[in-house]
Amino acid sequence: MNEHLPIFTISALPESENLPAVAAKFIQRHGNEIDYLTKLDAYYRGKHDILNRVKGADLSNNRLVCNHAKYIADFTSAYLIGSPVTYTADSDITVLTDALKAADAPTQDIDLAHDDAIFGRAYEMIYLDENAGIKLAKISPLNGFVVYDDTVEQRPLFSVHYYPTFDDNGQKTGYKGSISTDSYIQDITLTAARNLQSAGEPVPHYFGKVPLDEIYNNAERMGDFENVISLIDAYNTLQSDRVNDKEQFVKALLVITGQVLGDTDEESSETYDAIRKHGVMTLDQGSTASFLTRQLDESSVEILSKSISHDIHKFSGVPDMSDENFAGNVSGVAMKYKLLALEQMTKFKERYFTEGLRYRLECIANVLRAKGGAAIDVKDINIQFTHSLPANETELAQLIGSLSGTVSQETLLSLLPFVKDPTAEVKAVNDEKQANAERMVDSMMHSDMHSHLNE
Repeated sequence: MNEHLPIFTISALPESENLPAVAAKFIQRHGNEIDYLTKLDAYYRGKHDILNRVKGADLSNNRLVCNHAKYIADFTSAYLIGSPVTYTADSDITVLTDALKAADAPTQDIDLAHDDAIFGRAYEMIYLDENAGIKLAKISPLNGFVVYDDTVEQRPLFSVHYYPTFDDNGQKTGYKGSISTDSYIQDITLTAARNLQSAGEPVPHYFGKVPLDEIYNNAERMGDFENVISLIDAYNTLQSDRVNDKEQFVKALLVITGQVLGDTDEESSETYDAIRKHGVMTLDQGSTASFLTRQLDESSVEILSKSISHDIHKFSGVPDMSDENFAGNVSGVAMKYKLLALEQMTKFKERYFTEGLRYRLECIANVLRAKGGAAIDVKDINIQFTHSLPANETELAQLIGSLSGTVSQETLLSLLPFVKDPTAEVKAVNDEKQANAERMVDSMMHSDMHSHLNE
């Protein structure tokens, strides 16, 4: 478990009249985590610790940000959910998939995967608009959390969503928010110190579950670049100091031996200015001039740079796609071996994301049933992810040809990245074959009739 961000638990759901006070205590605890969550968000946005480095006024202080954090988070989230999730079942779930489409679930999924990659967890609020339409909203981990029971099942008991309020001068005046259980929602108001100020009346809802869905990134609720932040800092420092060394080299000291360039400080200063202006100086016989510089061991620095960069990609599980090993002519099998670490990490992410999506489906199914719709068993729905992996379509075509007759056509078609709905594709192929067969029969019948008329 990530020691910075523990899971909030309580033995049982308090009575409705006591819940706002209990929630306020958890908000205080959540407030203690804001700094750490903000740091993760800052690293993604390129605001790294190197930017705070201070040096003497006469020393070069370049502060370069090589944003591996953004590269990692963007890569892993796009790989997991770059293609929309598909939902299939033996029964008719059209009403459910239509509700997801109306709520723009594919776009929401991308946002949630992105928060998972950065913060290690993502939150989705499921709610009804003024027309009783089902809506989905991403809630930042900075503004919400879920409280679970303290059993091994860790069932959600209630959730909190809160946000700061400001006056006309931009001064924070307090917080507004809401508490949600599996049966009602209650508005709350807090002071600027996050103390409970007031609570509204509970309003019932029909989701049947706590409508703030928490989706874990992994069992530890860690972001995808969280364990390599120290390596990212080291890489930033190294690259910044490489530029600093170059600048210090340009500012090298001129050492003159055997000659004085002026009898007074004023004369010396005038001579120095003339040398800088014209780039030429005259020395007496036997005098010498040279620059005092540090020797730059660029090869060793480059080796260290590559080593740190390699460790960042190794320990994050995200490949460096600019590496020469990822050439365009690499076979599909070879590519999968190179992406094995990413694939393994994504499998873990996929399992937890699937749990979150199924929780969403249960909430939506409960609302649809409350509206008078048919009951839908969410457990029977298959949730399918398609990873954004470059495919060797020639190899896939050969594989499908060799397995034809051994594996079902629907399974074979699911291997092709450009086939979004294998079931619909199989039906389309069968309909096309049926239409061709009917046209052939009609053509033969017309040919026979023509032959009989000629006789």
